[in-house]
Amino acid sequence: MSFSDLLNNYIELLGCSAKELASASGISAAAVSRYRAGERTPDPDSKQLRMLAEGIAKLSEGEFSEQHVHNELAVAINGIAVDYDTYLANVRALLAALSANNNELARALNFDPSYISRILAGQRRPADLQAFTLGVSQFAARRSTLNGTSEALRALIGESWSNAHSEEERSLVIATWLETNYAPPHNPIGSFLERLDAFNLDDFVRAIKFDEMRVPTAPIQLPTTRTYNGIHEMMNCELDFLKAVVLSKSSADVIMYSDMPLEEMAADVEFPKKWMYGMAMLLKKGLRLRMIHDTSRPLSEMMLGLEGWIPMYMTGQIEPYYFDNAQNGVFCHILKVAGTVAMQGEAIAGYHGEGRYVLTKNRDEVRYYRKRAERMLKRARPLMHIITAANAEAFTAFQSDDVQLEGRRRVIMSTPPIGCIPESLLDRVLERHDLGEEQRSAIRAFAQQQGDVLHKLLANGGVHFELPNVPREEFEEHPAALELSGIFFEDTIPYTYEEYTEHLQELERWVEESKGNTLAIDGSLPFRNVQISICRNKHVLVSKATGPAIHFVIEHPAMVTAFERFVAPVRE
Repeated sequence: MSFSDLLNNYIELLGCSAKELASASGISAAAVSRYRAGERTPDPDSKQLRMLAEGIAKLSEGEFSEQHVHNELAVAINGIAVDYDTYLANVRALLAALSANNNELARALNFDPSYISRILAGQRRPADLQAFTLGVSQFAARRSTLNGTSEALRALIGESWSNAHSEEERSLVIATWLETNYAPPHNPIGSFLERLDAFNLDDFVRAIKFDEMRVPTAPIQLPTTRTYNGIHEMMNCELDFLKAVVLSKSSADVIMYSDMPLEEMAADVEFPKKWMYGMAMLLKKGLRLRMIHDTSRPLSEMMLGLEGWIPMYMTGQIEPYYFDNAQNGVFCHILKVAGTVAMQGEAIAGYHGEGRYVLTKNRDEVRYYRKRAERMLKRARPLMHIITAANAEAFTAFQSDDVQLEGRRRVIMSTPPIGCIPESLLDRVLERHDLGEEQRSAIRAFAQQQGDVLHKLLANGGVHFELPNVPREEFEEHPAALELSGIFFEDTIPYTYEEYTEHLQELERWVEESKGNTLAIDGSLPFRNVQISICRNKHVLVSKATGPAIHFVIEHPAMVTAFERFVAPVRE
């Protein structure tokens, strides 16, 4: 039914005139008349449609709710009850739960992968939204038979998913959820970035009194071998393992792997605190940790696990890995090995309360599990390359390789790239700060080097920049600063509002003069301390400017795809 037909039906049911509806809704009688004739249609996200729904609900004297009327009118306009941004967020969350990439969806819908990428990035809109929804829901229903996927969809969609059994029923449930879900789905990438943006290692060190920690030397009183049963005892086993490692005399690397469920452990109030303290003690002891992350989990659960590792990542003592082959979905395993102690256990997926875990200090057993862990490590791939000031040359090497890659970049920044700052403007910014000549020279050289990088990227596939439109009042409260993470410059060098505006205008000029490059300046500051560069289907560079400066080069396919779909949150 068309919008005009539905509106006329409501007027007939209410027994009112167009003039009475106009008065009740606060919309002009002329506009209501054009809506009824089909000459005009309000935007589904508009204030006018909300006012119209409010007027109809008011005249119905409780027979129709405003939300029900609005949903019906919105569906009549564009086929979905929610606004388009919410609908798009639902689609992204669905694909993340399915661990599906853009190419798989494109093949299923017979679309070009780049077209799907632009739709999911909010740069294009499907010509036929209802047909697109049907295609996505049918694709999701077919894919839901994969191991672990159905559970992820149940967590996302809710009880209605549990009551759908056939592929046709599941497709209908998914389509309905896409079109009507108003609650914003959890954004795992956004949550990870927000945590990273806000994290400050110095504050963390003070909060846990890391500098005051003293690594104890008294041996832990544990039997040579001990068995633990169930999830709660598994948590005790983890803590006992950490204690044993800290108190041992060994300085061997620690290798860790677990594909056990995280949510129940994360829900325990005390365990995360104790676990974090134990991990801090390992780092205080100077041990290097090689962590094999389980990336076969749904994206939301995987990113939840990575969030917990942010404090450890920031130390530069962590090497994260993953397996690129999917697990069998039947058994869950845990294996953690240090120099003189090992922890291992397993459970049947879905029956973790019946799992059994063993902590051992027996030399032969530890030697066996150590060899097993090392063999696992050889089968693993780096989850991300972490670049800190300790291996600063790795950032230069990465950029040298990166500019050679063909492909369009998407760059999300909280401040303009230093590579396009005019020399005279940079000098004025630096003159206002108490810097030595050596520091100024290093910043000038970095700006020139980044200018060369930017020129190559602009010419080699193009760049789409996304920057915030910061009002003066907000800027005065949270001024943007020069982006100096590439030289691991720890001091903040903020702009004045005029300097920031001038630099932004220079970036606009660069983009206008170079073909194939675009710039979107919209919304408020999504992040104040993080920059993101996405090379489609290849890698993501996440750079944090301070607290401390650090770079993450991510190549894991599912994470790269999730970043490609990521829409930066807007602070109102």
